Amino acid sequence: MKVTPNPLTNCSILILIFSLNRREKQNWCWSLFNGIGIICSVIFGVILLLNGASPVDAAVVKVEKTDIGWQLLVDGQPFIIKGVCYTPVKVGEDPEDLTMRDWMIVDDNNDGIIDSAYQSWVDYDRNNKKDSDEPAVGDFKLIKDMGANTIRLYHHSSSNPKIQSLSRNNPLFDHAPNKKLLRDLHQKYGLWFAMGDFLGAHTIGSGATWEKGTDYTDPVQRKNMMRSVEDLINTFKDEPYVLFWTIGNENNRADMSRTNAQFHPEEYAKFVNEVAKRIHELDPNHPVALINGETTMLDMYRRYAPAVDIIGINTYFYFPGGFGSLWRDIDKLYDKPVFVEYKNAHPTIQGGSLDEIIDYRLHVESWRDIIRHTAGKSQPGNAIGGFKFQWLDTWWTDWDPAFQNLAKDGWHGEYHGIASQGDGHNSLFIRQLRHVYYAYQEIWKD
Repeated sequence: MKVTPNPLTNCSILILIFSLNRREKQNWCWSLFNGIGIICSVIFGVILLLNGASPVDAAVVKVEKTDIGWQLLVDGQPFIIKGVCYTPVKVGEDPEDLTMRDWMIVDDNNDGIIDSAYQSWVDYDRNNKKDSDEPAVGDFKLIKDMGANTIRLYHHSSSNPKIQSLSRNNPLFDHAPNKKLLRDLHQKYGLWFAMGDFLGAHTIGSGATWEKGTDYTDPVQRKNMMRSVEDLINTFKDEPYVLFWTIGNENNRADMSRTNAQFHPEEYAKFVNEVAKRIHELDPNHPVALINGETTMLDMYRRYAPAVDIIGINTYFYFPGGFGSLWRDIDKLYDKPVFVEYKNAHPTIQGGSLDEIIDYRLHVESWRDIIRHTAGKSQPGNAIGGFKFQWLDTWWTDWDPAFQNLAKDGWHGEYHGIASQGDGHNSLFIRQLRHVYYAYQEIWKD
């Protein structure tokens, strides 16, 4: 139905205005236009919210070096990363055969609520059943209660079909990101997110075939990866939950990443620098972290990638009391603030179950070592926190994803979770919290 404006209404307003004296006209018009302005602002705000825009200004985050060491600052306040890597996977799904879905859109009970975020429950008696005294609480309530403040997300989904095609239309990334969900988790639980782009790891974002892997000497692939990074930044830079950006994930290790960075370190380091500089151009308010496997190639980054702000180290080594000479090595090779992503790389399995006491002790000692090397404590004072890998056991790591398998090499990658999925029958809802959960609840409470 077409609505025709009533000219008599407009005339009546004009007659009313001109019948007033000058001061009355000014006051009346000011009140009218001020009221209209308020109404328009409200309508515009509602439109922004409905379209996924952020109603809150993004934080200003930076790193700073002083005479006591490096610090991460959020709106000027020191911030220690108490982080968790979060990639819950339903039993039976496997990224290698493209059946793994993005947890941010999974709603298998079709009730309009994201399953793992809001509806997971704790199986306190470990009987693999949901008892009447085990209500749904959601992972992020549990993570917040554990004392964590940051979640690492490895790579971003996209609404852009061209960006989706660079990841072979992988169901993890072939859809618009759920920014409304992340905003809600930040508002409700105070959780921050380290937002990532794989920068070609596992061929994601490069457009390379799996067989050949990502090639950092290929200008077409470099252009593809830059476009993927730009998509990440432009999509999220104004969101209130962004702590910093991460690029790569052990790309310096060919066996772990399906890239040739290990064989072309100079080309890779120079490309990393180009990417970091481009991110700074698009978003000067959040630092850039490069995720590296151990400390190899740090000398190349020092020479060719000065634009990187933070170095993140995925480490598989553990020494009595912590991470050994890691902090000093980084200080000498690449003077940047550092966080570590760590785990019990060789979990002890007895009778098909994780030895939780050994796991507990290793993680407590690891965290204490991180804190010992923060600013103002043991030299060189370059630690800014860490991420525990990972929140939930994944069953796809060692062959058949329908079962929780033991690895032949002793790495047992399907037992790294803070929580297990029990016998798997109530995946992706059941959480059996391990001792390490309560360890972090104690050491992260301050």
